[in-house]
Amino acid sequence: MLARSSSLFWKLFLPIALLLAGCGLVISALLPILISENAERDAVDSAQATVRQFLLLRKYYTENVAARVLAQTAMQVDPDYRGKENAIPLPATMIHDLSDLMQGGGTSLRLYSPFPFPQRRERALDQFARDAWSYLEQNPDGVFSRTETLHGRSTVRVALADRMSAQACVSCHNSHPQSPKTDWKLGDVRGVLEVDSTREAASATRIVSWVLSAFGAVLVLMAVALRVFYQRNVAQPLHRALDSARALADSRAGHVAAVQAVANGNLDHDFAPGPLPQLDLAGVAHDEAGDLLLSVAGLAESQRSFDEAFTRMTEALRTSNLAERERDWLKSGQNELNTVMRGEQELAGLGQRILDFFARRLQARVGALYVDEGMGAGMCLLAGHGLAQERHPARVAPGEGLAGQAIRDGKPVLVSEVPPGYLEIGSALGSAQPACVLVLPLQHGRNMVGVMELGAFRRFSENELAFVDLCAEAVAIGLEVNITRHRTRSLLAETAQQAEELRVQQEELQQSNAELEERADLLERQREEIQRVSAYKSEFMANMSHELRTPLNSMLILSALLKENKAHNLNQRQLEYAGTIHNAGRDLLNLINDILDLAKMEAGKVELNVGPVELSTLCDDLLAQFLPQAEQKGLQLLVERLPGTPAAAMMDGQRVQQVLRNLLANALKFTRQGSVALRISVAGEQLSFAVSDTGIGVPADKQVTIFEAFRQADGSISRHYGGTGLGLSISLQLARTMGGALHLHSVEGEGSTFTFMLPLQAGAGARTGPGGEEADTAPASAKPAPGEGDGARRILIVEDDPFFASLLADFVRGRGYTPLVAADGEQGLQLARSEAPHAVLLDVMMARMDGWEVMRELRADPRTCHLPVHFISCLDEIQRARDLGALGLVTKPVSPDQLAQVFDTIEQAWAGALKRVLVVEDDESQLSSLAALLEGREVEVVRCRSGHEALDLLVHGHFDCMVLDLGLQDMSGYQVLEAMQATAGLRQLPVVIHSGQDLARDQLRMLNRYARSVIIKGAHSPQRLFSEVQLFLHSVEQGGRAVQQEALALAGSKVLVVDDDMRNLFSLASLLGDRGVQVLEAENGLEALDKLAAEAKVDAVLMDIMMPQMDGYEAMRRIRANARFKDLPIIAMTAKAMPGDHQHCLEAGASDYLAKPIDTAQLLSLLRVWIRR
Repeated sequence: MLARSSSLFWKLFLPIALLLAGCGLVISALLPILISENAERDAVDSAQATVRQFLLLRKYYTENVAARVLAQTAMQVDPDYRGKENAIPLPATMIHDLSDLMQGGGTSLRLYSPFPFPQRRERALDQFARDAWSYLEQNPDGVFSRTETLHGRSTVRVALADRMSAQACVSCHNSHPQSPKTDWKLGDVRGVLEVDSTREAASATRIVSWVLSAFGAVLVLMAVALRVFYQRNVAQPLHRALDSARALADSRAGHVAAVQAVANGNLDHDFAPGPLPQLDLAGVAHDEAGDLLLSVAGLAESQRSFDEAFTRMTEALRTSNLAERERDWLKSGQNELNTVMRGEQELAGLGQRILDFFARRLQARVGALYVDEGMGAGMCLLAGHGLAQERHPARVAPGEGLAGQAIRDGKPVLVSEVPPGYLEIGSALGSAQPACVLVLPLQHGRNMVGVMELGAFRRFSENELAFVDLCAEAVAIGLEVNITRHRTRSLLAETAQQAEELRVQQEELQQSNAELEERADLLERQREEIQRVSAYKSEFMANMSHELRTPLNSMLILSALLKENKAHNLNQRQLEYAGTIHNAGRDLLNLINDILDLAKMEAGKVELNVGPVELSTLCDDLLAQFLPQAEQKGLQLLVERLPGTPAAAMMDGQRVQQVLRNLLANALKFTRQGSVALRISVAGEQLSFAVSDTGIGVPADKQVTIFEAFRQADGSISRHYGGTGLGLSISLQLARTMGGALHLHSVEGEGSTFTFMLPLQAGAGARTGPGGEEADTAPASAKPAPGEGDGARRILIVEDDPFFASLLADFVRGRGYTPLVAADGEQGLQLARSEAPHAVLLDVMMARMDGWEVMRELRADPRTCHLPVHFISCLDEIQRARDLGALGLVTKPVSPDQLAQVFDTIEQAWAGALKRVLVVEDDESQLSSLAALLEGREVEVVRCRSGHEALDLLVHGHFDCMVLDLGLQDMSGYQVLEAMQATAGLRQLPVVIHSGQDLARDQLRMLNRYARSVIIKGAHSPQRLFSEVQLFLHSVEQGGRAVQQEALALAGSKVLVVDDDMRNLFSLASLLGDRGVQVLEAENGLEALDKLAAEAKVDAVLMDIMMPQMDGYEAMRRIRANARFKDLPIIAMTAKAMPGDHQHCLEAGASDYLAKPIDTAQLLSLLRVWIRR
């Protein structure tokens, strides 16, 4: 700076230095004083102006920049804002930064305070600063100044008070976390603003003016000489600087106006910064004038940066203000819409107010509102706005037009380019087409309430579209609530009208109630009388069943013993007599069953078992049964199938045969000479069984009564023909039950024809041969052909596809076996039970009964539970097949190799005849009993008495099944099961739980974890345990053990037989005595109690139920009341075949139950099981 001053000195004052030397000596004493006073005064004035500018700038920054940034953004005010993205400087920090920018111009601004922020505490205050604070703290409106030499230059230091002039500053200083003082008040002196100016810089212009004025005369003399030199080196740079300063001064007016507009909240004021001087700084001299020009250029650049920043700030504030106005517009619109929809209104009025509101809010000139009134005919027009009557549809259906499309899609439709002629908006003066059409669906949840269509001369703005989208659901809810309210009112009115009608009807009904009550009382008395009669009838049937079955039981048992001829003392004829007696007993049993059937039919409890029946077999059976009787009477018996008759038909074979037996027996009984014929034919869609005879015929007046129960044409006591009169009544009831009919055509003295009509069903589709003979090919359910050896193993094929079934049958024959073919599941079950096949090939997807159900039925029946079953199906469910107990499953289509593998699997199952069963039981008697139960049936029984021993045997040996008791001594059965599940090779082993304890629900739930392999059994029926073991081992008892094995099992045991019928006592004593059993006899319950008390040991009791003095129920209760006999096996025997008898016996204390007539094989099997236990 000194070098630049020297150069200017030599350029300007050297030429006149000699002329001014004298004058300088004169004024040398006065000039410093004047310069000092003028510089200090100018410095004070300049400092005050500078402070006012900075204070105005800080006030503007505080109120209009910092406050808005903090209110509308996430930015913070921070004294240490540099390096932080979301921070702007404090107003004081801005003052410091601006003062730093001014340091190069000879003037500096400082702001300090005794209460500095932490980041400014390192700034030390000199003596002038402390004196200034002390003075200004007492005189806030005063000015404190002093001239000092700083940095080798004379400097005027002027200090003014920085006061709390705005409440925002007070709040900021008191709340800022880094504020050193928090008790500021408005007007407090918070700091000192110090402006430092060098004496030369502060008063240069005024000194020059004073010197020029004082030495005017001298300068005039020098002006001519120095004009050229001054104009070139001083005037031109000064003029450029002055022009730039004026331009900056002119632009300040626009700045002040813009700042004041923003400060007043007028963001719409356009800020147009004035033109700033464009200075060419190239070649600027390095003197004071050049420095001044450079300073002005720097200020111009700073002003340009400020203008750009101010412009950006104004735009940001304007954008924020616009967004705020849009939000206010949306909220005010929602509030106004809520006001429009508030309160109870009629639907039409509400719709019109809503439509008018949207039209006014969106400046739409036309509109329509459609709602769904629940009539099922689409949307109905509810309201219109500026809509021509002839241009709008009364209803809108989904998919029809733009409105229908919006209804179907549930989305708004906006048409910005409306095609010509689409819609016109008219007035009294003219019409025009809208520029934009908006279709808005009104939807609440999934319920489409309505649709609104609006048209306007301009395009809808984004904010308006957002508004309608925001309000659509609210409008839908309001309309839906109003519609629901309207419907509720309508329903209430309708309900009130109906209530009035009901009241009138109730009065009318009350008049008839008295009559109905009288009739109801009469009907109730009649119903009670019918119930008493029905109860008497049921009791009579039960007693008749008992009285008839009791002697029949003895006859059947004794005749069976005679047929066995163990003593070999009967000849062939005597054996025939025994067989005849046995057959007669069976016939009598059938008669009893007829009586019970009649009772069941009257009660509607007859169940049919429909399946395929070969008509030739039916004919052969009937012919074999009745031909001896016909020959004995000298009658001709003819049984034939007429041409066109199917070889087989779907029917309940047992019931059909029962009807035909009754008709043939009736015909033979009433025919003395001539013939009896059964002719089977097809009549339309029915199968006709016509039984004709040449007997006495039936009078016309008796042709109805003979079908009544216990009625005959001749009912006198002297009638020639006997019988119960049940046959025709049962036949008629059975025919009707099977969907058929029974007709009679008879002429008295000439004969009768009974025609039994039965629907063909599946029989109509069966193949028939010519002339009523059997067809060349047997039906699907046919038995093996005569050419097939009886010794060959039989394979049952259950398949509804006849072509595939025939292929399987050919393959079976190719393997050397005999095929049995069933066309459906029910027929397959019938053949499996009747023909005893050796294996089953089973389809899954069949009509009426699928393969899964057939499999379950096979496994549930002891006669078929052992059969190896292999599935052949389209379903790939091998695991399900194995879970049901099948050998496996192959999926269709199958190859010959696959079929060969299937038969290899079946043959391997046949080969594994000897099965090993592990019985785990800690009680020795129980263990022996279970072993005896399973011995002798191709089963090897391995016994053990502890859980650890069982696990060791299972790990080191092979077993096919295990019977497990839960209460073992060393470990529980649950622990054994868990150990088996933890061993890979034992998880699939079938286990039968055999426990005498009642299992709680949580215990059953624990066992259900092993549901694939665990079956829970109780203690009441060991025969069930035997059946379950057989199910797993694929072996079943075929009629019991050999007589020798039974004798060994029962020999030496003592059995008490209690029965009031001596014939039964004799029969049972003979049956058991032949097997080495010591039999004790008692005729009633009291005598049985005495026998038990007298005997030291009794192994079992056979207890009849219906006895005099004390019946079997009471006797069993008395026996169980004695602790000595709590485990004594008691087998109940009764001829009462009523439902619930079994459960009553078990509840009274029976161990098991047998119905009369007694099945001797079953009786011996039960005795063997219970005695061994």
